[in-house]
Amino acid sequence: MQGASVLTLYAILIVAVVQDITSMRISNRLIIMGLFLSMAFGIVLGGMPRIIQVLLNISIPVIMLYLFYLIGVLGAGDIKLFSVIGGFTNLKTLTDCVLAAFVAGAVIAVLKMLYMRNLRISLFKAQVFLRELFSGKFSSYRNGWVQEQNLMHFSVAVLLGMLYAHRTVWLSLF
Repeated sequence: MQGASVLTLYAILIVAVVQDITSMRISNRLIIMGLFLSMAFGIVLGGMPRIIQVLLNISIPVIMLYLFYLIGVLGAGDIKLFSVIGGFTNLKTLTDCVLAAFVAGAVIAVLKMLYMRNLRISLFKAQVFLRELFSGKFSSYRNGWVQEQNLMHFSVAVLLGMLYAHRTVWLSLF
């Protein structure tokens, strides 16, 4: 049954990546289905004590990553996707996934900027963005560069982060 849980999670992640790439958003129906399925697997695999853990793991990404949403670094769909991952996994795997996704996201963004030949311009805009953020003038600036720059589909980084977080599972298969 644990294998079915992992396969279900990866199916949800792959659908999220496809949705994100094709429509620039992740469907709330997919997120709700993922949360529901994570709770259902929680009941089957561990009963009511597991449900409390699932609910805690679902809420942790929202609490931890809300600031990133406020400053425009992450979209709401990305945070909800991390919540789905939290429902299916434990706290360590969730943390590994978030950290690996941030690293993968940074690498993908830099590669995309190099490919588009706008690394210098993007780094300059990022420097202005950070200066405005820390000077307190961020509220007027948020609707500018942060909203117009769509450097990547972060769901791809989330999927890569999950693959890294489950590296021992994948290595055991080969």
